[in-house]
Amino acid sequence: MNSLAFLFPGQGSQFVGMGKSFWNDFVLAKRLFEEAGDAISMDVKKLCFDGDMNELTKTMNAQPAILTVSVIAFQVYMQEIGIKPHFLAGHSLGEYSALVCAGSLSFQDAVKLVRRRGILMQNADPQRLGTMAAVTQIELQTLQEICSEMSTEDFPAGIACMNSDQQHVISGHRQAVERVIKIAEERGAKHTYLNVSAPFHSSMIQPASEQFQAALHQCTFRDAAWPIISNVTAVPYRNGNSVSEHLHQHMTSPVRWAESMYYLLLHGVTEVIEMGPKNVLGSLLKKITNHIAAYSLGQTSDVHYLSNSADRHKNVVHLRKKQLHKMMIQSIISRNYNKDALAYSNLATPLFAQLQRLKERMERNENELSEEELDHSIHLCQHIFEAKQIPALEQLRILK
Repeated sequence: MNSLAFLFPGQGSQFVGMGKSFWNDFVLAKRLFEEAGDAISMDVKKLCFDGDMNELTKTMNAQPAILTVSVIAFQVYMQEIGIKPHFLAGHSLGEYSALVCAGSLSFQDAVKLVRRRGILMQNADPQRLGTMAAVTQIELQTLQEICSEMSTEDFPAGIACMNSDQQHVISGHRQAVERVIKIAEERGAKHTYLNVSAPFHSSMIQPASEQFQAALHQCTFRDAAWPIISNVTAVPYRNGNSVSEHLHQHMTSPVRWAESMYYLLLHGVTEVIEMGPKNVLGSLLKKITNHIAAYSLGQTSDVHYLSNSADRHKNVVHLRKKQLHKMMIQSIISRNYNKDALAYSNLATPLFAQLQRLKERMERNENELSEEELDHSIHLCQHIFEAKQIPALEQLRILK
């Protein structure tokens, strides 16, 4: 059943007490907290359970702490439930959690990497010339145009995170960001400044990115057990060899989160589980699509809920049917971009015949489609999109 993806949160999800219920109830959590502490010579458990929120929020502390709790959540899930995902995706820092959980990067190396990454990011702007702001109620293209108009080499401003159609984060020099916000608000946008130590995912931290590359070269990246969506490209890594370069670009490139979620939607995902503290990504997903059900696993009680899967399964099947019905209609009525009529006919005709039979069964509600048939139907729609050579962005527009 090609419907499940795991999401991993980034910085901002931390809170004092995160991971404590896992530590109380699972031996593996005790072991991983200890391994994380040994890797970076600090008491990660104490930082998460008893630390001051200001101390926990420091970038160099928040990153290894969130990664540790996220990996623990994943391992608890696999031990207690064990249903394997078909995709993984992490928001900024969360991509490192995804790499660990897919077996591409060792846990100890990841903890060391994100600690180093956090230190470099925290110290990237010692004069505090930069800032970040969340901007809502404005289209991405419009905001990008404003950033281009207001940005200069010495005073840059650009998109740092593309979180949803109407929620973005801008990053750069404070003066440029302020100019962007002023114009954006004249066009109806709203903004909130973020409490960060540097303008992350911007050109202003290029020196930190170059320093981080040396740490990346010391690590070994293996091929992942499941596809991991890269924040840089919004599609899965090709192989383990491409990971290091992506993570290097990652520090100065925007997080293409909304596109990543649309990739999951296009590939039949109808259920995600957020592994780690809070449920920021699940809440954000609701602003992107209503065709994917979101759940969280950040404490022991979540495991019990996810284990009792009857209601979840019913909800997921309903969403799959809803998604499939829309894909069926759009695969039939959408524009054909394939200029080779014969090739298109040879490809699409048998697909349409199969799809029509399944569509008629769904509409009659006779012999309800099995999960395998739902999967097959979604794949048929995807093959028709491919036969019509519909561009990826057009496919996204259709499914939005």
